[in-house]
Amino acid sequence: MTRISFRHFLLAASTALVAGVALTCGDPLGLPPVQRANEIDTTTLFALQGTDIAAPSGFDIVNASRSRTDLAQPFDMAFDIDADDRALLFPAAALGLVTEAALQETNQAFGAINRAPTDGYQSDSALVLRQGLVFLARSRAASQFCSFLGAIPRFGKFRVLAIDQTARTVTLELLVNVNCGYRSLDTGEVND
Repeated sequence: MTRISFRHFLLAASTALVAGVALTCGDPLGLPPVQRANEIDTTTLFALQGTDIAAPSGFDIVNASRSRTDLAQPFDMAFDIDADDRALLFPAAALGLVTEAALQETNQAFGAINRAPTDGYQSDSALVLRQGLVFLARSRAASQFCSFLGAIPRFGKFRVLAIDQTARTVTLELLVNVNCGYRSLDTGEVND
């Protein structure tokens, strides 16, 4: 029976691990392959106050979907209208939740934004919404579709299409990159 040294065993085990990661992720030293192409969508959120409790007031950036705040569904931002009739969008941290989710107003046109910045986001205060406002959002850190990379935030761009004070809703145009580690905000299957 042939004996191998512990050093050779570790080398063989490390090589096998890297090969397994390469087969699973496509690029063992880079990002995993894109899971979903970027698409522009629209969504409507209902105010936290003055609407049916079952109406979704939150938005989950990680899954690019609306969420109900009353069911403890994950959300990164939530919509409300205050007593002064201001339409407000709160990052979850501004509502007292422990999360890295944050918002950033921009002067850029929605279509001109092709990559999310990594800094400049605000997590401790609400964004005052107005029709046409464009903003960027960073999600909480999440590990969905992030094998071997851990928990990473997702990024999106949003534009306020309409605020309905009577129905107490906001309608948003959006593009969220739900792919782990990617910051591209262009449509299609972009790998950056």
